[in-house]
Amino acid sequence: MVRATLINEQWLLTTAKNLFLNHSENATAKDIAPTLTLYVGEKQLVEIEKVVLHPNYHQVDIGLIRLKQKVLVNERVMPICLPSKNYAEVGRVGYVSGWGQSDNFKLTDHLKYVMLPVADQYDCIKHYEGSTCPKWKAPKSPVGVQPILNEHTFCAGMSKYQEDTCYGDAGSAFAVHDLEEDTWYAAGILSFDKSCAVAEYGVYVKVTSIQDWVQKTIAEN
Repeated sequence: MVRATLINEQWLLTTAKNLFLNHSENATAKDIAPTLTLYVGEKQLVEIEKVVLHPNYHQVDIGLIRLKQKVLVNERVMPICLPSKNYAEVGRVGYVSGWGQSDNFKLTDHLKYVMLPVADQYDCIKHYEGSTCPKWKAPKSPVGVQPILNEHTFCAGMSKYQEDTCYGDAGSAFAVHDLEEDTWYAAGILSFDKSCAVAEYGVYVKVTSIQDWVQKTIAEN
C-alpha cells in the first residue's frame, strides 16, 4: 500500500521510492500504476489512473499519482496547499502524520502525528556523510542506509520527546501552519523514513523545488 499526500481532489504527491517498492529499477510508470493500492479517509479504496515520476527521480525522490475519480473532500479528507515560499527554515516546527512503524517497530492501526523541527542542513549532511566537502564525504548513516541529500532536500530532527518518523511514513507531508494566512502548507514530502529515532534526522524533498514540475504535470495530464 502506497503512502501519499493529497494535494487536490485528484492528485497526490509521494516518493519515487514508494512507487518503486516491489519493482525493479527498470519498471516504467505504466508498469507501476496497476500494482498500487491506495486508501483515503476512513479506508476508502480509490482507483489509480496513472503515476508520473519526476524526470530526475534518482536525485529528486518524488512522483505524482493521478486518481481515476475525484475524491469527495470533507472534514476527514482534505488536500493540503502547496507553498509559494520556502517554509523549511531552521527551527520551524512542522507536523508529520503517517501510518508507519511506531517505537515497537510495528505498523500502527491508527493515524499518528509528530511535531518536528527543521534542522541545520550542514549538521544533517555531516551526520550522514561525515563532511560537506565532496572529497571527504563517506557513508556514515547510523541505520546503514544513505538518504538523498542535495539542494532539493531539507532535514528535520527528532522532537524534544525523542519522537521520530519511521518505516512506512515516507510520502507524508511536513505540514506547517502559516498563522498570518491561517493556512496549512506542505513544506516538504518525507523521503528518508528510516531514521526511527536511531539516526538524528529525517530527510524531506522541498516542495518549492518541485513546484513548477508539479503544476506543469497536472496541467498537462
